[in-house]
Amino acid sequence: MEKNRNSWRGKANQLGGERYPLDVIIEGDTGITQQWERQQDKEAVAAFNARVQAWGTKVDGALRSSISNWITKDVKLSGSLKQNYRHYGKTITAGEEVTSVGFAFKPEGIYVHLGVGRGYNMQGGTRILTKKSGGWNRNPKPWFNPVIEAHIPELVEIVRDYCGTLLVNTTRIFINR
Repeated sequence: MEKNRNSWRGKANQLGGERYPLDVIIEGDTGITQQWERQQDKEAVAAFNARVQAWGTKVDGALRSSISNWITKDVKLSGSLKQNYRHYGKTITAGEEVTSVGFAFKPEGIYVHLGVGRGYNMQGGTRILTKKSGGWNRNPKPWFNPVIEAHIPELVEIVRDYCGTLLVNTTRIFINR
């Protein structure tokens, strides 16, 4: 867990930074020429981006609701939840299609989701007790993954409607154990 904790504290992962560590990536096996051709239809790109951003706003609301359901004393987590839309890692400019949707939040969100911290660590995908006193009184509160999982099919449909050859890569969106 120490490695994960330190990577989250890195400069690039601060909320003002550019990197959002949990991403849904929209990619395809089409080349740069096909992407350029798609982007010539400015109205289609704008409609696609608007639908993706509406999806992100809907997921953001569902995540905030999940936080309030799982976490009794939400001091900072829901306020830190941010979303970002990018075109190949850069801020979207006019006429560029969204290629990734990112969600960022304070590191505490990871700890709460996994049920780790203050004497509870992850080792090889298993929670272990490292504190010397007391028993198991901290449990995982899966506020993130189930919400994202429930909303991915809708994003897939949005992407399919826009361009049937694009794929939704979810390998970087879920909080890993």
